[in-house]
Amino acid sequence: MSVRKLTTKLAMLLVLITGGVNASAKDHDLPPADPFAFDPDFNWFEPIYDADILDMKPKKRAHVGWFSTYDRIHLYGSRPNQDDDLDDGNQLDPGGGHRYEIGYMRPDADTGMLFSFIENSAGAFDGVRVDRLNRLNENDLNGEPTYALGDTRFGLPVFPEDGNVFGFSRRFYDVGLTLNDMTMRSYELSKTWRMEPYHYGGILEPMLGLRVVTAEDGSSLRVYKRPLEDGVGFGNSPYIIPLISTVDIDYSNTEILEESAAEIDNNIYTLQAGFRYFKYQERFCYSAEFRAFTGINLQTYSSRRVETTTVYDGNTTGSEVDSNITVTTPAQFLQNEEFMIGFDARAEIGYQLTKMINVRCGMQLIDLATGVWRSSRNLTEQTGGLLTPSIDTGDRSQSYVAVGYTFGIELNR
Repeated sequence: MSVRKLTTKLAMLLVLITGGVNASAKDHDLPPADPFAFDPDFNWFEPIYDADILDMKPKKRAHVGWFSTYDRIHLYGSRPNQDDDLDDGNQLDPGGGHRYEIGYMRPDADTGMLFSFIENSAGAFDGVRVDRLNRLNENDLNGEPTYALGDTRFGLPVFPEDGNVFGFSRRFYDVGLTLNDMTMRSYELSKTWRMEPYHYGGILEPMLGLRVVTAEDGSSLRVYKRPLEDGVGFGNSPYIIPLISTVDIDYSNTEILEESAAEIDNNIYTLQAGFRYFKYQERFCYSAEFRAFTGINLQTYSSRRVETTTVYDGNTTGSEVDSNITVTTPAQFLQNEEFMIGFDARAEIGYQLTKMINVRCGMQLIDLATGVWRSSRNLTEQTGGLLTPSIDTGDRSQSYVAVGYTFGIELNR
């Protein structure tokens, strides 16, 4: 057999083998994409240039694979707003918190998943800091523990309630009425879809999922009672009340702290639907998000009252504590269910630093529009011009609004 014929036959055999392998590959589905094969080179800090951005289509600029974000949020929270309250329902109090997001957008299909967590607290307090009857523990101030058999850590007294307030050089109580004490946490899991870019490059991502919100509302009233100083009064205050001795009881060396506290847990389980719209313009990304959710709120209310009575061997600075008794009433509980509806709206602008890292800032509004149980706080006008503060169970279907600004960072979003 000549070399020419042998070469021809080998070439034909090679063509047949190659064609068979290709045909076999077409008859079988390729393995699915590995969701954890995200950026194997970890080139998060790879620089990106304006020329690359200008030549890139909007569809290509929308990232795929795993992504995550973190935002520091400063949302102002609204106060309870029932009719017979302090009439301050439109007042917003400063608050802060965090927002985390993690998700995945499939590279082979325009669908993905998104998990988001938000935590925000807002509060306000109307009150005053008042020195106690024995305003100074001299032994504690000099680092000499009271009634100590041996040295104690940091030279503190054996009975902490007898010493100065930790970090301060005197003894005092913070008394007053809680105006706002709300802590909100939101957990959401959504299925997302990515639509084809619009004519001017904007991209819409509808979403559908579940949202769980816990809204913990608290209220407290702290009133301090103490004897008059040599019969001289100390003014009228709803939070500081004279303790007047009687024929049967001598209160000249006694002080009483009364505290009423209530805690309300709103456990909200909802279905939510919404969208995210974003558009790239050079290094900037403009985005807007909206989510509406509705469901059921399982509510729990608990309250208790604590009274602390302290008796001294005198009523001047340096007097020693003879007894310190704290009495707590049993907790009282109530339960309720309410229908709830709300929405979450955001608007942000981001700036692209590297291939995969953006910094952003924006605004956010969360409105739990109805079905939130919040406590009641009141200052009732009494005869003689005195105000009597109180807290009550409150309206079981109120609202809570949190609005403010955010700033954070994105990775592959």
